[in-house]
Amino acid sequence: MDIVGISATARYLPKHCILTKDIIEEEGLTPKEVESIATNRVFVAKDEEPTDMAIKAANTAIERANISPEDIDILVYSSSFNDYLRWSDAARVQYEIGAENCYAFTIEQSCNGSMASIDYAFSRLKTDYDINNVLVVSSGKFEQPLINRWKAASANYYGDGASAAILSKRNVKFNILGCNSIADGSFNHLWKIPIGGIAEPATEENVLAGKFKMDCKKTAAEYLSDDIKREQLYSTLVNNNKKVMLDLLNRLDYSMEDIDKVVLYNVGKHVLDKIIQIIGIDEDRTSTYISYEHGHMGTPDILFNLDKMLEDGKFEDNDKIMLFSAGAGFTWSSTLLEYRRGDNA
Repeated sequence: MDIVGISATARYLPKHCILTKDIIEEEGLTPKEVESIATNRVFVAKDEEPTDMAIKAANTAIERANISPEDIDILVYSSSFNDYLRWSDAARVQYEIGAENCYAFTIEQSCNGSMASIDYAFSRLKTDYDINNVLVVSSGKFEQPLINRWKAASANYYGDGASAAILSKRNVKFNILGCNSIADGSFNHLWKIPIGGIAEPATEENVLAGKFKMDCKKTAAEYLSDDIKREQLYSTLVNNNKKVMLDLLNRLDYSMEDIDKVVLYNVGKHVLDKIIQIIGIDEDRTSTYISYEHGHMGTPDILFNLDKMLEDGKFEDNDKIMLFSAGAGFTWSSTLLEYRRGDNA
């Protein structure tokens, strides 16, 4: 069986950024919150939509993989928010980058979208001998009135950006050893835009009433109204954070002691500290430093951080690297990589 892995990664950031210290008074942020999240700045896409950023990240990944757009067999796209409702984002990305020979589609998995895309791509490459190159591309943009990047969640501040990777059977930089995902739908109601769907279509009245927006803090307050529910959520999150990684390691006959680096999604420091404590790894062996300067970009986080850590020289030959992310719903995903610098020098 051919080795399947990541042959190239890429990331994209918009030019404009906002320092957290400059909006504390304007947004009414508390000192305790600012300290616990510890995100110093976020990048903001003023004149770019999610697919605009995705296209730029995708083109860079294709160039770095030394392939042409026509060599791509499948394109998997994920985004925190779409350019338009009920629109094929993936089709636009495919057309704009010239990947005329590939099948393109979107994975809807909230902040866990890129991990679900990696899992899908890995499986197709492993089982289909006609598939040689899969482009995984993700983008995130957070804009009012749909969402307030500073106030929508208690776990993080949101930043804009995009990332991409080419998964293939040749010139592999990161060998994929395995993927694992789990879901627990018991808290599916926590994160949603309450109007605009079939259950409650958008009307002039409910839009003007401010319902067409995502406010995770408000929804959480409504559904987590007592200590029992909050403890149930915390227990679910903590247990599955570790379980999704341990189950994968057990299946591959590894342990946490074998892990050299961990790439995490960019939530706030108070959440990242708990994850690091649970898995028992030193912070300097993780991607947490990236979160402090970019915020949570949603789906792009994992491949963005992998690309940034690679550029920063954080990986050594044969390092075992755990990718971990979670998404609303909830879902948790892990992927184990082996860095192959010696094969790509």
